Amino acid sequence: MPQNHVHAADPVALQYERWPYPGPVQDLSAAPFDSPHMRFKDVERLYWLYWPDRERRDDLDILVAGCGTVAAAALAYLYPRSRVVGIDVSAASLENEQRLRERHGLSNLALHHCRVEDAASLGLTFDYINCQGVLHHLADPVAGLRALGRVLRTDGVISIMVYGRYGRAPVYMFQEFFRMLGLGQQSDDVRMVKEALSFLGPRHVLRRYLELATDLHNDEGLVDTFLHARDRPFSVSECLRLVEDAGLVFGGWEENILYHPDAQMAAGSALRARIEALPPRQMWQAMELFRGNIGGHWFFACRPERPAASYTVQFDDDAFLDYVPVPRLSEARTTADGRAVVRRDPFPALTLGQRQSAIFREIDGQRTIRQCIARSGEWSSEAVSLARRMFATLWRTGYMLFRFGRAGT
Repeated sequence: MPQNHVHAADPVALQYERWPYPGPVQDLSAAPFDSPHMRFKDVERLYWLYWPDRERRDDLDILVAGCGTVAAAALAYLYPRSRVVGIDVSAASLENEQRLRERHGLSNLALHHCRVEDAASLGLTFDYINCQGVLHHLADPVAGLRALGRVLRTDGVISIMVYGRYGRAPVYMFQEFFRMLGLGQQSDDVRMVKEALSFLGPRHVLRRYLELATDLHNDEGLVDTFLHARDRPFSVSECLRLVEDAGLVFGGWEENILYHPDAQMAAGSALRARIEALPPRQMWQAMELFRGNIGGHWFFACRPERPAASYTVQFDDDAFLDYVPVPRLSEARTTADGRAVVRRDPFPALTLGQRQSAIFREIDGQRTIRQCIARSGEWSSEAVSLARRMFATLWRTGYMLFRFGRAGT
């Protein structure tokens, strides 16, 4: 396994040598890839978010920057026609990736002991770069993201996740608490973390985070959450600044529902109208403050040379009529009075009006919005306005993606 510029004294590298994260997976065939908490299928699920202007491909060049024990092998397993490269500062984590490579015969997977900042030393470029849960552990996140931008192809995408400042506030409170007690990352320290958590009352501010977290069932997850060597959170504005300072362009949120008021506020409310009157970036910031529980920001970045029109969805003019809607749903059903109810785990259901439901029922992944309106039995300026509002809401709640162009293209 090639090695490259990993400094032995780096505290994050040392942590992941002792505590490889996430807890190693032994068999990918038994992994719950369809769980909403696992994001390895997002290359497929979010394809039209990243590349709404082109035909679907499954033969991508993929870099997993900070692959840990499983992420690179999981992507190679799920996308056998793609070429996957995994890099990490932890040799112990890469050893588990290598075991998975051998167990599942992943000839499309290459692994390198390499820092994110040194990605250019691979001499490769990529269509899709997965950098989730990594930048917030770097000494210089901007330098790390800038390095990834240098190996991203012009029409490529970097999928990023960084910790949320407000949703993880109780975690940082406890990190400080454990530092005051002089805890490090030894087994005795982990036992003290477990003891502290066992004393929390049912209404403690940390309880909600503990209920939602999916990685605290083992010691590696406890160390990664409460005893990390380097860990900084980001607000919405800091995410946007991170991308810009790295010389890239913010492409969009991967969970739009968190940054728009549609799923939480009635359409006619004065508060929602005030929030929606804000410029988009300020609306996203306002919703982060209102929700207060966003523990991680998932978004994508592009190179500045990529035309914004190739990935930007907008409803300001009638160009949206030639979008091809592609549902992103866990459930779609019809009530007794003919209204459509849509839902995507773990988010709430949304009920459409009857006339909008008639348009919704014409969606088949091939028809344009224009065709869906026409087939619903009514074509009028009012029907177009209804469709505009419906599809804008479905986009902002993350229940709909779109392909650009006319049907069949």
